Amino acid sequence: MREFPPIDRAAEAAASQTLFFTDGEFDGRPHRVSRFNYLAFLSLTGSAAQQEVDKIRSFLGAQLGGQLETDIVHLLGSLNWRYHNIACIALAAGFTSPRTIEALWQRIRAGSWTAPQLVATAAYIDAGFQERAADALARHATYYKSLVALAALAAGSDSDSDSDIVAEAKAVDRDDSGAIAIGWLHNLRQALG
Repeated sequence: MREFPPIDRAAEAAASQTLFFTDGEFDGRPHRVSRFNYLAFLSLTGSAAQQEVDKIRSFLGAQLGGQLETDIVHLLGSLNWRYHNIACIALAAGFTSPRTIEALWQRIRAGSWTAPQLVATAAYIDAGFQERAADALARHATYYKSLVALAALAAGSDSDSDSDIVAEAKAVDRDDSGAIAIGWLHNLRQALG
């Protein structure tokens, strides 16, 4: 199972310079801060999560599409799971393109602490989910949490969700990423209904 690559400081900096962040202060020092409560997106339940979804939808509706596409790609190009949560909601809110969907799949294969949320987002937005999931499930290099989440959401398809690769991933996944992906996809459908 693929482990995380080293942090790319340039990719992290590019993500923090997107429209999704603004100048602020943290511990008395100037800092780029998120415009959205990314923690509310972790479980995507409750009124706080719904308020943040509504807030991001409103914000995104006022932005230019080309810049959003680039910024979502930057969010997914970083290793920071907080950025990934924001990208998931932006994508699910309808700001998709072939480029952002490809960036999402690259992040799913490479890995994230929030891999289940990324996989659930792909299932929600990508008409080619089953085919892409089957491809990722066949790759030993796909991040283990992504493999478990993909196997759970691609169950019943032609993908090999019971392969040795998936069994190996399930053996090291202490978080039950499959159950998280299933639950988060349900919550995503309700929040964006």
